[in-house]
Amino acid sequence: MAIYYSLRYKCLVSLQTRIQLSNQISFGKGSVVKPYVVINTQGGKIRIGKNCAISSFNHISTGMKDVIIGDYVRIAPNVTILGGSRNFQKRDVLIMKQGSSHEGLQIGTDILIGANVVILPGCHIGEGAVIGAGSVVTGEVPPYTIVAGTPAKIIGRRE
Repeated sequence: MAIYYSLRYKCLVSLQTRIQLSNQISFGKGSVVKPYVVINTQGGKIRIGKNCAISSFNHISTGMKDVIIGDYVRIAPNVTILGGSRNFQKRDVLIMKQGSSHEGLQIGTDILIGANVVILPGCHIGEGAVIGAGSVVTGEVPPYTIVAGTPAKIIGRRE
């Protein structure tokens, strides 16, 4: 049984969710965050819009840039949304010492994100898009398109 905490903006967040205590993380009215979600930031803002549904076992993380999730976004289980990543390009420097890149990302309004999707730093997902299960999003997703695959490519359009 999941127990939820109602935040002052009238959204429901499971008590089994791990959210870093930060004034950089905000939730819109009517949003629901299911159990076992992890949300953390290293300085950038994470904004989750109104009436969003974030299923269990998701991870939303950012570095110094913002992750913006619009209104009416549905995120299926086991999705990873990354606003930053590790640098690894230099062979003569240990990966652990190369630092991080901070690109942030933006997810528009009225989006459906399928299970097991990975959204990488720097992505912009346009309004009304659908991301198929198991996809890896690496860049721009135009509005009202349906994308799937690794990397995600356009397979259709919403009418």
